[in-house]
Amino acid sequence: MSTKFWASLSSDILHILTDGLEEYNVVIEVGEAPNTKIFQAHSIILRARSPYFRQALSKNWAKKEGDIIKFSKPNISPKVFEVILKFMYSGNVDMMNKSMMEALELLIATDELLLTELSEYVQEYLLHYEVGWLEDNLITLWKKINNYDSCRKLQEYCLSIICKDPTYLFKSPDFLLLDSSLLVSFLKLDNLQIEEVQIWDYLIKWGVAQNENLNIENISQWNKENFEQLGMTLKECIPLIGFLQISSSDFYDKVWPFRDILPKSTLEEVMKYHLKPTTPPKPVEKLAKRLQFDSCLLRPYHVALLSSWIDRIDSLGQKRYLYEENPYRFQLLLRGTRDGFDSSTFHEKCDEKGRTIVVMKIHRTNEIIGGYSPVVWSSKEGYWNTEDSFLFTLGNRGMIEDNKLCRVSRHRSCYAIRFSGKEYGPCFGDKDLSMKGKFDQEGSCSCQKDDYIDKVTDAGSFKIDEYEVFRIIKK
Repeated sequence: MSTKFWASLSSDILHILTDGLEEYNVVIEVGEAPNTKIFQAHSIILRARSPYFRQALSKNWAKKEGDIIKFSKPNISPKVFEVILKFMYSGNVDMMNKSMMEALELLIATDELLLTELSEYVQEYLLHYEVGWLEDNLITLWKKINNYDSCRKLQEYCLSIICKDPTYLFKSPDFLLLDSSLLVSFLKLDNLQIEEVQIWDYLIKWGVAQNENLNIENISQWNKENFEQLGMTLKECIPLIGFLQISSSDFYDKVWPFRDILPKSTLEEVMKYHLKPTTPPKPVEKLAKRLQFDSCLLRPYHVALLSSWIDRIDSLGQKRYLYEENPYRFQLLLRGTRDGFDSSTFHEKCDEKGRTIVVMKIHRTNEIIGGYSPVVWSSKEGYWNTEDSFLFTLGNRGMIEDNKLCRVSRHRSCYAIRFSGKEYGPCFGDKDLSMKGKFDQEGSCSCQKDDYIDKVTDAGSFKIDEYEVFRIIKK
């Protein structure tokens, strides 16, 4: 029999920091004048807890004065470093009463010091307790975290919010103050859920705001130099606009007044597209359409998340795919409201189609749940053994923290996928997720924990309002 006394161990080691500093051998000067502070610590603790300090305090890098290692960290505030130091000694951190800017500074410091566990915790805390602030300050947040790999979870959150509702970006009071490089990074997103002409409108407003002498209210009075000035400001942005997705009337009303800022080749191809629609446009990048993902239930960030889970990128610290780097294409095979909800339709459209994702919306609760099958569906009867299938829930709010992955239990993998003839649709495990008959009728679907590690809904038996099946194709 073994017993773990983590609490007392944490408390005892913290005493070394608070009471045992006569044995310190590291002095760290933190912050910039006038806000600086000297911290005393023990190299053995710092090196054990942080890969950064493991390298920085090594014999090849450390600077000693006698027996004391001298070190400075001007880019971290004393307030934040004190939190980090206590975490390294005790494994505890208290986020209560921390301002949002302190929390973000702490997050950035964890990236530099390679404190992955703390970084993950801070992000989870912000996503759980500070969603309102994050939504109201997306641009501020993105400026802080954009260049840090360890902030992947918050980056995914920002992109998911912006792609789902770009007005969080474009209607933000900080939008007109956005740096051009950040604006370009947003315009490169090919899954913004907004009309292209609206993107153009916001882009023009941003460009005009960067030039004090320009006034968008009197375009008719602009001279050649004014348009050249705006064109230079938007030089990197214009190639990222999908002009062919703008209707003829909108192009005339919204784009044509600014035609002088468009490259001649772009203007020529767009005019040819509208005036001679039978002529296919040249495949130039500036005319390429944004990707339109065909789903009533999944957003692009869901696709990226599910693709990550397919490739088993689901552990702490692993970098999940972003939508634009997703290695899979989701090909829609079936949609209930379009093709029907009966099991025979499922087999007609989805049997022998390779690996698939099934996703559905539960009646009344609006929960989005589903499953991934790495094997082909069949009208035969029996079970298929696989450890790669999984069930999932995306909640009913569209929030990242609601997402949940449930893989098949290893000792029950022989029951991972169930085939029960044409009377049944897709079935995962013996009871974990079953669909029978007409799925939009009460009691036709059910979920009960059996062969997977957990259940994805408490609904028990239910009917669905919509469901979709996607074939997963490697790009």
